[in-house]
Amino acid sequence: MFDLGFSDGALALAGAYSVGRQRMDQWMDDCIREYREAAEPTLAGFGEHLRERLRTEMSREESSAGSIVHLAGYTSDEHGVHPEMIFIRNIEGINDQTGDYLNPTSDFQLSEDFWHRDYLTQATKKSLVSGGYQMYFNGFSHGRIAFAGVGQRLREFYSMVWSEPDWQFHPPQSVEELARFVELEVRAVAVLFASSGYPPVIGGEIQTCAVPAPPNARLGDNF
Repeated sequence: MFDLGFSDGALALAGAYSVGRQRMDQWMDDCIREYREAAEPTLAGFGEHLRERLRTEMSREESSAGSIVHLAGYTSDEHGVHPEMIFIRNIEGINDQTGDYLNPTSDFQLSEDFWHRDYLTQATKKSLVSGGYQMYFNGFSHGRIAFAGVGQRLREFYSMVWSEPDWQFHPPQSVEELARFVELEVRAVAVLFASSGYPPVIGGEIQTCAVPAPPNARLGDNF
């Protein structure tokens, strides 16, 4: 996970961990710094910059492992300041039967999946107004599926606890509180992988990056 240092945003990635034989963590730090210093930075602009560099610098062998990047943050346009989630990937989709990623290629696609897609549905708008949130996650297929299951069951438990009238527990009321719940769910999956026959593809230090909304952002009832 990487703090962009602009657009009140952060980046998370899964899959291939080298570009042109350079470790992804160093390569990505350099890529972010290069873009941040060379232009007036925007989330969309960096998305295009990153997509082009991955397309031209990642070898065929590296890209065959699949590469998935999420850019989340806030942008300013004719609609005001609002959140976006830019999705960069070189996979064609997910197998509905197995959950595996399909056909990694040397090309990279880019889409904005929140403001211009998911937010347009009434269900998403209603959820956000009532304190809900939108979640995007990718990664090692069996870990991704386990994470979805853990989250679903924990949210059922949370709902039961929060509905007890004499208890003082409540849903997360800030992005910092929400980050702790996300960390709990990720940690549960890491524990599963610590007692498994899988190589160390999931585990280690859990990284979170809470990005508070800018004061003038369109959120909740103001969407």
